Amino acid sequence: MTIKWPEAWREILAWTIGGICVLTLCLIATFPYQLLQQRAVAELKRATGLDIHVSDWVLGLPLSLEWRNVSLSKPPLDPIELAVLQTKLGVLQALSGTLGLDILVQQDEHTARTGFLKGMLTASSFSLTGPLTLKGQLRQVDLHKFVRRYVNRGTLNGEFSHRVDVDPSSPTVMKTEGTWIAEATELEIGQIPLGNGKLLSLAFSRAAVGLSCRNLVCDVTQLKGEGLDGSIEGQGQVTLQPQILNSQLALTVTVIPGLGFAPKAAALGLPPLPPGTPITVKIVGTLAQARIAL
Repeated sequence: MTIKWPEAWREILAWTIGGICVLTLCLIATFPYQLLQQRAVAELKRATGLDIHVSDWVLGLPLSLEWRNVSLSKPPLDPIELAVLQTKLGVLQALSGTLGLDILVQQDEHTARTGFLKGMLTASSFSLTGPLTLKGQLRQVDLHKFVRRYVNRGTLNGEFSHRVDVDPSSPTVMKTEGTWIAEATELEIGQIPLGNGKLLSLAFSRAAVGLSCRNLVCDVTQLKGEGLDGSIEGQGQVTLQPQILNSQLALTVTVIPGLGFAPKAAALGLPPLPPGTPITVKIVGTLAQARIAL
């Protein structure tokens, strides 16, 4: 059995499809990208407390923005340089009044498969007053480029999932729930003060950290590492703040010195320690101004 379309119906269908295509192109062409990118930068500044400078930005289709040569800074932190920060807006979600963003951050635009953060941000509205969900992953991120003051070298991989509920009547009150898991390889931590202007550095072949967050408090579920300089284990909490860099750290890390620790200790004039003697390191303060002390 075959269905024969009348000529009139064929013409109506063709005009309908053509009209939908023209309408879609018009929406894409007239979408307020400038306002969108200004709003996105403003929200990032509000959430992080960082000064954000974008050298250039371009449009992508459909409904995407790409920032190039992005600089994030806030004294006394060293500036963080990003080659590419790209966001793609979900068209169907946008038409329904909700927000869906595919986010890609690259440290180097010439290495697409390493040194990137990829995530998905969803929200119930463009005003970001409803529940927010952020999921993503980090692959082969150079830690020294992000935390130059405390990390001499290291490569980070990880995954995260976080949900934030904001009460419209009380914007400063947030409820959060999420998990963060990360692993660093060939990690070298520097700038550990010993007093009298001496600084200690510790190297680990592998270090892992895990956080479980609920109601603005993230408990450390895993903090351990191992390498030639010894092994580490830790515990503590991170108390989140509306501006993430103001989040409070309260961590205690125990270091068991290894074979590589003795030469470093001797070079710094430290007394020799019996094998297996634990060293306690306290990390307190904010993410922006963390203090490390033995």
